[in-house]
Amino acid sequence: MDIPLIKALQKHQKNNPTSLHVPGHKNGQVFHPALSDFSPVLPYDVTELDGLDDLHAPTGIILEAQQAAARLYQTAETLFLVGGTTVGNLAMMYGLFEQGDVVFIQRNSHKSIFHAAQIAGVTPVLLSPEFDSETGMAVGLKKETLEEAMRQYPEAKGLVLTYPNYYGVSLPLQPIIEYAKQNKLLVLVDEAHAAHYCLGSPFPPSTLELGADVAVQSAHKMLPALTMSSFLHMSDKLNHPMRHSIKEALAMFQSSSPSYLLMASLDAARAYVESLEEIKIKRILAGVEQVKKELAKIKQIQVVNWSDSYLLDPLKVTIRTTTKLTGFELQSIFYQHHLYTELADENHVLLVFGLGEQTFPENVWNELASTLSPFEVRTKTIAKTVDVGCNRIKKLERSAKQLRSLPKKKINLQDAVGMIAAEAIIPYPPGIPIVLPGEKVDRQLINEIETLKQAGARFQSEQELKSVWIVDSEDGHE
Repeated sequence: MDIPLIKALQKHQKNNPTSLHVPGHKNGQVFHPALSDFSPVLPYDVTELDGLDDLHAPTGIILEAQQAAARLYQTAETLFLVGGTTVGNLAMMYGLFEQGDVVFIQRNSHKSIFHAAQIAGVTPVLLSPEFDSETGMAVGLKKETLEEAMRQYPEAKGLVLTYPNYYGVSLPLQPIIEYAKQNKLLVLVDEAHAAHYCLGSPFPPSTLELGADVAVQSAHKMLPALTMSSFLHMSDKLNHPMRHSIKEALAMFQSSSPSYLLMASLDAARAYVESLEEIKIKRILAGVEQVKKELAKIKQIQVVNWSDSYLLDPLKVTIRTTTKLTGFELQSIFYQHHLYTELADENHVLLVFGLGEQTFPENVWNELASTLSPFEVRTKTIAKTVDVGCNRIKKLERSAKQLRSLPKKKINLQDAVGMIAAEAIIPYPPGIPIVLPGEKVDRQLINEIETLKQAGARFQSEQELKSVWIVDSEDGHE
């Protein structure tokens, strides 16, 4: 398997080099003793030396590694990211839109998408997704929502989608992407959890196959790559000036000292995916199914069976509590058995499997069942209902530029109904804002925040979430 970047790093180390350059650990010769377990990788943590190319102007091994990834994903160009999908989201929006452009954004997008809209100076129009009736989770946009948005904002320049959701679930997107392209919208996709979709069935298709212009994927989420390593894919539908504009944006947002460890892990992750044979994929998925069967034996847990109308990632397993336990409390019980799950919400816990066969401690499922056995099973679990009503298509009340100059004050969260938020309120994970800066706060948003707080959610805020910054007007309301 061709791994040009890794081979070049190995060749460099075989020369027994003397470091007269950064970084300061000097090929792993200088470090605190506590790092001794990490020392084998330090010699490969180098900088732009002779023969090792430059991520910001690649002409050698990095270019070869990126081209190999582009061939796998069947793109015009694939770029390596060392700042996660976040930096790719920033670059694609800043590179493709101008200040003031109207851009449709799926409301349940990651915070980095909204940060990108703020930095690019675009006018975001928020499109509410559809919600699964069983779990209350957002599962993607409907074409009808985009059609109505186009009638209201015919001047729009782009559409930003999130695919799939964090739980690996999505509505089919081909109709909405086709409609967007018919209306000359640029289609950008935060595809953070879909780097493995290039494998084909039984995995869903990537939006790149469906006509998207740009997709950013977190290789580190579902591929065997190091944290913060991602891909930015550009389709042949983007002309060269547009691609160049994205590259210029990346030059601003990415570190000027990119990690060779992260880039090498991208080279290796791509090669690993290429090496997977159908028989191994079947064994991996059979292992996931076996875990689902073991979990289904536990009365206090229900494995969510999603609708056949959705696109589903078979490496994601969502379970829900059938007791008085919240999802966060159920997750804590998993922790007691050293089973570290991806995330929890009010009612659910998400298990994420990788592209390898996984083993579990002997009797772990029986022990988990024993710990959960004292909790009484409820006859029916009520799913959260979501009513978006007239808020299906919504503009922010104030732009990011306006917010910078407006007076602000901090008030009790319960008193913020009807006021304009001056900060984001974000549960993490998954990092999807409940409240956006510039958005008018309504009672439904406050209720959602309080429900998550009571269930045990963690928010990205300076302190315990009891107050919120709002726009300070003369009467307190806008």
